[in-house]
Amino acid sequence: MLLMPLAVLTIGCAAAVAWANGANDVSKGVATLVGSRLATYAQALRWGTACTVAGAVSALMLTTTMVTTFSTGLVGSVSLSPVFPLAVASGAFVWVLIASKTGLPVSTTHSLTGAIVGAALAAGGVDGIQWALVVKSVAVPLALSPLVAAVVAYGLHAALSRRLTLASRYCICTRARPLLMPQPQPGAAATPRPVMMSLVVVDEERVCAAGGTLDAGLRLTDAAHWMTSAALSFARGLNDAPKIVALGVAAAGRIGLGAPSLFIVGAVVMGAGSLISGRTVTRTLAERIAHIDPLEGLAASAVAAVLVLAASVVALPVSTTQVVCGAIVGAVLRSGSRRLQWTTLRSIVGAWLITVPASGVAAAVVSTVIFR
Repeated sequence: MLLMPLAVLTIGCAAAVAWANGANDVSKGVATLVGSRLATYAQALRWGTACTVAGAVSALMLTTTMVTTFSTGLVGSVSLSPVFPLAVASGAFVWVLIASKTGLPVSTTHSLTGAIVGAALAAGGVDGIQWALVVKSVAVPLALSPLVAAVVAYGLHAALSRRLTLASRYCICTRARPLLMPQPQPGAAATPRPVMMSLVVVDEERVCAAGGTLDAGLRLTDAAHWMTSAALSFARGLNDAPKIVALGVAAAGRIGLGAPSLFIVGAVVMGAGSLISGRTVTRTLAERIAHIDPLEGLAASAVAAVLVLAASVVALPVSTTQVVCGAIVGAVLRSGSRRLQWTTLRSIVGAWLITVPASGVAAAVVSTVIFR
């Protein structure tokens, strides 16, 4: 008799996790745009929200393997309890919401993993957890991803900087003064008439010397940065949506909802959380780790997008938070460690270390109270 209200409550808690995920994780895709001053917060959040929702909806077709991993794969028979997903969703939501309100970028994947382990320990003991799968499918990718991202971003920034500088970027500009060209008239001598000429140039100094004006909106490096930001936001939605949907799969079946409906609801709620509450954590990544230039932002965004998208396609539940932070640090380190705000980085790493036990304790408390 209580299964129906319990199912509705579980889906509601899963939706709350989607909201908190949007509020905390939209920053990972667009922070470099804001930090390198290519976009305002409002522009960046709209851009990231749209691409995140597209990725979350696409996850229905591309990454359903992670739904199994985060619903029944990490635990044994304890996952069959109707209360278990509710405890997991509650534990993950509590911690991600706290982190979002305080501006700390944390991993929803870490939170869900900790909540699953905590709820399983409370309900079924140590034997109820598939430890080998936890280590192989979750712990190893989460531990290695920031290091890999940092190394690759360092190398990519070095490669890009050899070919581009901030004062030498492809652009299209228009001469500020008209160029006089003779226009022949029938039966009359040619008379000079002003004609505006558009020139494609490489060096901004040449543009200034020629009296031209730079159209910053058409710089190719900036356009590439917007595209990599879109790809990263899409990949984030692609990677996170299945983990959140996994919380409500069993409950949805009891009230006649299928996986497609859950993915759509999750995508919409995730987008709402991104758009309405995503500014706080975005400010931390955009301003409080380091003041990044556009080339560093492009390198970090491109590396993070490739790694997260690749992980999503092969169903590895990486942390977008760790990948992006690692990529930003790697790109900035090439210019010297003094540019990094180490106090902020220590706070972020501390939040990462607390995430798993904090979510686990919260989920265990909910599980113990309900089972009693």
